Amino acid sequence: MCRIRMSKVWSGFVVCPLGAAMMLAGCGNTEQAANSVAEASARQSGEAAAAPGNEAGEGQPDLSQTEEVSIESGMEIGAIPLPFDVEDVTGPNQGKHLCYRCLYGERPVVGIFVRDLGQKTKSLIQKIDQEVASHQDEKLAAFVVVLTDDPASAKPELEQVAQETKIKHVPLTVFEGAVGPAGYNVANEAAVNVMIWEGEVKANRAYQKGQLNDAGIQEVIADTRLIVQGS
Repeated sequence: MCRIRMSKVWSGFVVCPLGAAMMLAGCGNTEQAANSVAEASARQSGEAAAAPGNEAGEGQPDLSQTEEVSIESGMEIGAIPLPFDVEDVTGPNQGKHLCYRCLYGERPVVGIFVRDLGQKTKSLIQKIDQEVASHQDEKLAAFVVVLTDDPASAKPELEQVAQETKIKHVPLTVFEGAVGPAGYNVANEAAVNVMIWEGEVKANRAYQKGQLNDAGIQEVIADTRLIVQGS
């Protein structure tokens, strides 16, 4: 006795071996029954191939439509930033090793941790410099920290950035160690990580290399203004 399996395409069609076909045909013509099964199978295969959703490649994810995935980097909201030392390259304390986290205390602070000084990063620094200038009464402060295993090679580039951007209120500093200061959790793939705090972390945004754009810069500015307004 044959097993009967219902086709997904022809829901009412029964596919059986040759013996069952002969039985269904009244066992009168084996060749005719075999041909009937073969023709039906061919029709079934053809319709299955032509059925909607079975085209080659259909149902596969369109990678061109994949959204960018945000990276996890930096301190969590509510965390308390720990003290750490940097070397000031362009600020009022140029050439000194100091802790800006300690110096700024409980003031609203924008900490910009970078491994890439591309054009968008420079634009971000310029915008934050303007925000600091506009919010002196609120005591807004900011500083840039370049994370590098070779601070000496980073200094000339920072001096050039300061000249290009004409910044006056945001010191550019270097931290020895590409992994970043302990407790700040800057991910290896983060080219720019902006953390804003006022005693505790209020906002945190991170970008991979080439990911920071004008919209991202505006998000950081909006975060900064919200914190200043709430201080």
